[in-house]
Amino acid sequence: MVMGDPEQKPWTGSFGSFFLCTETGEAVTIRRIRQDTPVPPLGISVQLREVTTDAPGIISARGEPPEFFDPKDSSRHRMEGSYSAFRPGLRVTRHCGRPGAAENGFTELLFVVKVDGGGGVIDRAWIDYTLDGEPTRSYTTAINWVMVLCGTETRGIHDEDSCTGRTDG
Repeated sequence: MVMGDPEQKPWTGSFGSFFLCTETGEAVTIRRIRQDTPVPPLGISVQLREVTTDAPGIISARGEPPEFFDPKDSSRHRMEGSYSAFRPGLRVTRHCGRPGAAENGFTELLFVVKVDGGGGVIDRAWIDYTLDGEPTRSYTTAINWVMVLCGTETRGIHDEDSCTGRTDG
């Protein structure tokens, strides 16, 4: 996912649609969330968005919780849900279903990334967790989604045209 850079620097972009749930119904405890940053941003804050209604996830948006910017006119708007910082030891008990369904609600993991004119890249992330009943065995889930906030240092990092404005190949 590539986010173009606005004129105002520094700036913040948020990436989400990482829904926290358990396939087996067994409770999971998240111990740590790690990222690989070949172009290091100024900062990364991992946030949680708890939604109890029928609502979409946040794929990517300029801004940070709870207010984001509309890409068409730069107006601010709030995405519903409650927001909090991720803390190690988070228990996930929600069984995976259809994310966003009113009867299910969801917990969404957001990477909130602050960059300067150089931009920033998260090219991988990992969620380290344990299962209830097995606290001594650790597991890792990889998030293989490249998150690019364009800037002078990111051109050609994701692909040749990702931050050049070119779309003609």
